Amino acid sequence: MASAWAIGFGIQSDALARTTKPKAPVRFTWKVRKATSSLTIRPNRWRWIVAHHSAIRYGNAAIYGRAHRERGMENGLAYHFVIGNGVDSRDGEIEIGPRWLKQIKGGHVHREEINEVGIGICLVGNFEKTKPTLKQMAAFQELVNYLRSEVVGTKIRFAVHKEIDPGRTACPGRFFPTAQMHQWYGRPGSTIV
Repeated sequence: MASAWAIGFGIQSDALARTTKPKAPVRFTWKVRKATSSLTIRPNRWRWIVAHHSAIRYGNAAIYGRAHRERGMENGLAYHFVIGNGVDSRDGEIEIGPRWLKQIKGGHVHREEINEVGIGICLVGNFEKTKPTLKQMAAFQELVNYLRSEVVGTKIRFAVHKEIDPGRTACPGRFFPTAQMHQWYGRPGSTIV
């Protein structure tokens, strides 16, 4: 039986969602799959997937990339992926950041040791005020499932930003379905390494 969250967001049942292989046709990740197929990804390069929200309704990978560069980030966009909400990019569109294409560390959390091995995925929106869209969550789930099943392996750990940097942020906001994501992808554990 599907959980209340899954029903509310139109996501597959808990039993299906816990599997790492997508059960539906590739809908949101086709660009990611194509780009990733030409990359060389070292075994055990990535050990974390970290979920974020942008904390604002507007923006996309290009806009955030410029802003991050202006803030002194030499590699620009702090995240590896950005998932649009329909305002400045299509709803559910997964934009691939240069950090993924170059296979370089993120700049998305305060802890440098996590940036070194953590894939940052940012969903556009302020989830302290609103829920992510249905398409954003479907794209997020498809992306995480793809990364875990075909790219980095199921041993990769999942966390949301506030679990990595406790006390520094509310990211990804109270309306992001953190508990449901932990049911599907595991908890970060009491010790973050």
